[in-house]
Order: sequence, then structure tokens, then C-alpha cells
Amino acid sequence: MKSILIKIIFGFCIVFSINACHTFEHQNIFNQNVNKNSNVEVLDKKNKSSKYSFEKFTKNSEMAPIEMPKQTQTVQKLALQRQVKIQNTNKFSLDKFINWDEEKLVKTLGKSHFVKEEGKLKNYQYHFKECFIDVFLLKKNRIYLVNYIEKRPTKLDGTVNIKSCLEEIKQIMN
Repeated sequence: MKSILIKIIFGFCIVFSINACHTFEHQNIFNQNVNKNSNVEVLDKKNKSSKYSFEKFTKNSEMAPIEMPKQTQTVQKLALQRQVKIQNTNKFSLDKFINWDEEKLVKTLGKSHFVKEEGKLKNYQYHFKECFIDVFLLKKNRIYLVNYIEKRPTKLDGTVNIKSCLEEIKQIMN
């Protein structure tokens, strides 16, 4: 019995809250207060002989004034005639070597310091002042293509200064 009563009360609260209006200009019929016109009629009928009127009553209210929000100005939108891509020449990445063939890699970076070949895999190692680069090539259709590049420090348990390493490789390429 209690659960049915709770469901009824809960359902009534949901219906009431959904239909409730939260603005002063528009009031809902389910929970509206007496509007201004009916207030005037009721006050006039009851208090004709009274020295207070509805106008005095509303003017003397101690409520804070409510300012209506101002409409935001719209900005005129213009379509761009042409999109221009600005390339950042300072950004250099080793990922641009991916899918290069062996010949192009050797022409660009020079002869590697160490080459290791096992089956379809070839590993070129380049030794620079700041880092070592391992370039792994896979054989596809009788051609070796760059598949993966790894940077490692020059010292055991050291750290790689990637920025200076990439700068050194960039200088060698130019």
C-alpha cells in the first residue's frame, strides 16, 4: 500500500515540476498565481474605501529590480575565398622516411655505420653525436622499404635529446 502511495506522490511531483513555469511573463495554468488583472479587481472590490490601492502596493514593493538581458550583437560571417596552408619549416620528423626505398635512404643520409640483415628484415644504424638511429627496412616485391625508425641515446642508460638529434639529421640532409 505504501509503495503505491509513494508512486502516486512521485508521479504527481514529476508532472507538477514538468509543468511548472519559471518565468514572470508566462505562468502555467497548473500552478499560476492570480494574475495582475485579477489582483487589481480583487483589491479594488475589497478595498474601495481603503486608502491603499494596487498601484501604491506594487510601487512600494521591496524586490530587487530585474534587468532584462541585452541581446548580443551578431558578428557578420564571411566565407574564406581560399584556404592557405602555412607549413612550419621548423618541424622535422623521422616519420617522413617511412616507405622510402633503400636507395633513396642511402642517398639522403649516406652510407650507414652498421648493417644487419636477417631474412626479409634489414637494419641500418646511423651514429650521430647526439643519438643513434636504427632504420628497419622490410623486403616487399624485391625492394627494401623503410618500415620503422627508432632513436636511442649514444650512452648506455642515457637520455636522448630529441630536438638536437633531429637538428643534426636535418643538417646532414641539407
